[in-house]
Amino acid sequence: MKKQVTLTSGSKATIFMPLTKMAPRYILYFHGGGLIFGSKADLTENLAQVFLQRGYTIISFDYLLAPNSSLAEIFAQLKQTWQELETTIIKGAPFSFCGRSAGSYLMLLLTTFLQKENRTLPQQLINFYGYYDLTFIDTPRSLSSETITEAMIEDIDQTTPVYDDPFMKRFLLYLYGVSHNLLAQYYGITKENQKLFTLTEADLTKLPPIFSTASANDNEVPFRYSKTLAKKSADSKFVPVYYLPHDFLKEENEAVTDVFHQLTAWLN
Repeated sequence: MKKQVTLTSGSKATIFMPLTKMAPRYILYFHGGGLIFGSKADLTENLAQVFLQRGYTIISFDYLLAPNSSLAEIFAQLKQTWQELETTIIKGAPFSFCGRSAGSYLMLLLTTFLQKENRTLPQQLINFYGYYDLTFIDTPRSLSSETITEAMIEDIDQTTPVYDDPFMKRFLLYLYGVSHNLLAQYYGITKENQKLFTLTEADLTKLPPIFSTASANDNEVPFRYSKTLAKKSADSKFVPVYYLPHDFLKEENEAVTDVFHQLTAWLN
């Protein structure tokens, strides 16, 4: 069972409710998309069932997207979204965060903010191939065999604030940004403000227990980020996969099924 709610910002969140009657506990899902494309609707059924079958209520929400909004604006609105969800829905119940790629990056930024503000922290973090700084975004990467030209993205709105990209129309904009080394510009990142959006070694040691997974063959986000995250706590777990693409949650094979089994065991 699910329902959609509209937040004061005008963005929306989808709430998935478990069938079992248990004391409420929540998972907040941060979707992926390089901060440029993506949607709350990208939560896969298999991952959702891992949480729902354990009595979690899932809140999957949208956030502002670049380059229409800078990373500073994205994060500022994210903090407001969290405050609203915490006050109106979670209401003091236990909660955890689950992030996917760029969504995991936002998850880690928000968790660190909450820690520094002495606010209630998520009980657990679940990282699917995310990262905790932006040092890699200027590294040349080839994510498409097709050359993405400026003409191919000219109809994509890059100025009006946008929260949701349900049909992934902005994916071409992301590929263009990567291939032309424009991500820092899209995010509004400079040498002066980059540290504001970086987790330090000290920040990493203060994170809650984390389940972390990534593909050793990831050509989009360095594998080392997910591996490092799981080393920061004795209660954390790292599950590597091999010969799979960056966003392997979309894949259906034995390795991905094993990740879900290990996540289930860790949650228990």
